[in-house]
Amino acid sequence: MPGTNGKTPGTPQRPPGTGAKPKKPAGKKKKKSTIGKFFAWTFVVAAVGAICAMGLYIFIIINGDRILKQNMNKLDLDESSIVFDSQGNEVAALAADNQIRENVTAADIPEKMKQAFIATEDRRFEEHAGIDFLGIGRALVKDVVARSMVEGGSTITQQLAKNLFLNADKTFFRKGTEMSIAVALENNMSKDDILTLYLNRIYFGNRAYGVKAASKKYFGISDLKQLQLWQIATLAAMPKAPNTYNPISNPEKSKERRSVVLKLMQDQGYITEAERMEAEAKDYVAPQNSTSSSNYQTYVDYVLREAQDMYKLDEDSILRNGYKIYTNLDTTAQKTMEQTYANDKFFQKDGPQQKMQSSMVILNNKDGGIVAMIGGRDYVARGLNRAVQRPRQPGSSFKTLVAYAPALESGKYTPYSMLCRTKSGLIREDTPRATMTVSTAARWICSKRSSGRSMLRPCGR
Repeated sequence: MPGTNGKTPGTPQRPPGTGAKPKKPAGKKKKKSTIGKFFAWTFVVAAVGAICAMGLYIFIIINGDRILKQNMNKLDLDESSIVFDSQGNEVAALAADNQIRENVTAADIPEKMKQAFIATEDRRFEEHAGIDFLGIGRALVKDVVARSMVEGGSTITQQLAKNLFLNADKTFFRKGTEMSIAVALENNMSKDDILTLYLNRIYFGNRAYGVKAASKKYFGISDLKQLQLWQIATLAAMPKAPNTYNPISNPEKSKERRSVVLKLMQDQGYITEAERMEAEAKDYVAPQNSTSSSNYQTYVDYVLREAQDMYKLDEDSILRNGYKIYTNLDTTAQKTMEQTYANDKFFQKDGPQQKMQSSMVILNNKDGGIVAMIGGRDYVARGLNRAVQRPRQPGSSFKTLVAYAPALESGKYTPYSMLCRTKSGLIREDTPRATMTVSTAARWICSKRSSGRSMLRPCGR
């Protein structure tokens, strides 16, 4: 029973003045344990991340080198073959897949052009090793802020890798492969070689591949060192969207984009403000391009055929390997011939089922060179060349060779000599044609005419 003081008998009594025994704070111990675990896990994650990053880097190096070695032939870019006339002027480009391409060396590219493309496409080109992680981060931030793909992070080397070895698919695997090849290119080529290959490879719209083809197409200039700053900036503006920013299709958008390029060049210290303002003020005027192969289509097709027959080259080789082909073409004679054949009034009325056709060839009688040629009315590329592809009876044109020319060479006749239409007993009916003399051949031909007298003329009339 409880006592008078309310305590149960036998219960130990604490000495007066002593309180409950204090406990150790559990929260502090748990906090130290959590911090320790955090640092431990952070170290583990960092170690695993470093190992994965090292493995990924090794994979990128090995994979890129493997792809590059397997496709080294792709570094040798196709180049259009060029046809020249008798005066050494360019008249046509023979290209595979309608891709007009002319390659240049690093020495052919002016410094301002290199700077323009670096400023626009890859400002840290000289600093990175193929992949610009700062550029990727900057582009990612801009894309997040804009909530759309407003800027890409690909370097010039990555763009070259994509254009040479890959397709345009936007997948993680393709992007990783692109980075692998970019690193391999940087490990095996100099920066100057990479930039030159890039400038020879990129597309500028209107079938022009590479800066030289683009310079000739848009400005009529084949020597890149003759380009002015505004022209260089116009070219540097195109790779982002060639069909949108080329000056022939969209002169206003091209000029706007040119201003962006010039501002980037100024911001990066390549040009002064005065140079920028002067270049921005220039207006584009398209050159008068008279070197289209369509102007001389029959002749160009025949050149291609002759190159295959005489030099045993296949067509694909001619279209891709950058041959220089010099011909006897007289462009004035060729144009006159084409204009004449385009005029219907010079021809008889067409038949009910077939167009009245004709063909013509002009030869240099000193060396046999073909001066001009047309394969027919409404001739189309790789079409039927009636001048050379259909063997026909020579008709009266043969008289010039077997009769008139020998008669004139004999000295006994002139183009205006009068001949009687009768045989006059000068030729026997059984005389073989192959043994006729000059005079008998001439009289034989003339005796076949229906009228009394005839003039001996080279045309046979």
